[in-house]
Amino acid sequence: MSRPWAVSILATVTKIRSRDDSHVQDRRGQGGGGGVSFPGLGGGGGGLPFPTKAGGGLLGIIVLLAAVFLPKLLGGQSAVDTGNDNSIEAGGGEACQTDLEQTLCGAERSAQTFWTEQLPASFNTEYRVTDMVFFSGGTNTGCGAASSQTGPFYCPVDEFVYFDLEFLQQLQEQFEAQGDLAAQYIVAHEFGHHVQNVLGTSGQVQQQEQANPDLANEYSVALELQADCYAGVWANSEKDRFDSPGEIEEAINAAEAVGDDRIQQRTEGRIDPESFTHGTSAQRAMWFRQGFSTGDPRRCNTFAEMSLG
Repeated sequence: MSRPWAVSILATVTKIRSRDDSHVQDRRGQGGGGGVSFPGLGGGGGGLPFPTKAGGGLLGIIVLLAAVFLPKLLGGQSAVDTGNDNSIEAGGGEACQTDLEQTLCGAERSAQTFWTEQLPASFNTEYRVTDMVFFSGGTNTGCGAASSQTGPFYCPVDEFVYFDLEFLQQLQEQFEAQGDLAAQYIVAHEFGHHVQNVLGTSGQVQQQEQANPDLANEYSVALELQADCYAGVWANSEKDRFDSPGEIEEAINAAEAVGDDRIQQRTEGRIDPESFTHGTSAQRAMWFRQGFSTGDPRRCNTFAEMSLG
């Protein structure tokens, strides 16, 4: 039986590592940012009340791993031109030196290489290569100012994926969230949101949320579960590089750890299904497995499965 808040007890190391930082921005130590003012996040205009101090001050980190900026953040804006040339080239590696950095950089490079090939094949759509941003304390984004308490997230306006590595290190050390694939699942999930943005899924969901506000949470859940499924599809493409057959369980346990039901039970002592925005632990694990077992992003239609059209 898996422990509710431990992603993995016996950590493994994947071969999915890289020192390539050609699409990694290192903003650590640069300051910027500030309070969190994004719609959809606790204290910022709705959403779940994400605590910042509980369980040793780190429970909020676990909770915030599930916080991904939804299309409503676009506010009617289209994604900006990031100046990317849709190519993957090797960088100098200055931002990808430590074990954790190489783990995240490996997942970034692998995921973007995969989607560059897969998106045209599956959806006849060209993938837009984007950047992953390392920051500490806070940073300014196309979606506004973000603090380290926001956790990993994707901003659909500038199309960047953001990570505060110090939070991930604390997560590994104090919640036994160890193993490369646990952290790489998070990277793949966030790039799954970028895929949704490129395909126009995010914009369609935003329109449906505005047209059917009573179903906004259900659309949010479907969007998050699809990103989990896309993460599973990516993991399938790299399964030959896993060190052991059981390694995929690290990613599945990570998906379960950020289910709405587990978060609410731990933080509030009760479960309120009507307030779910990311899906239950069982749903997140199920859709990751769906992507991993099929290897087909077209089998990730969580909206049809949830009767949302």
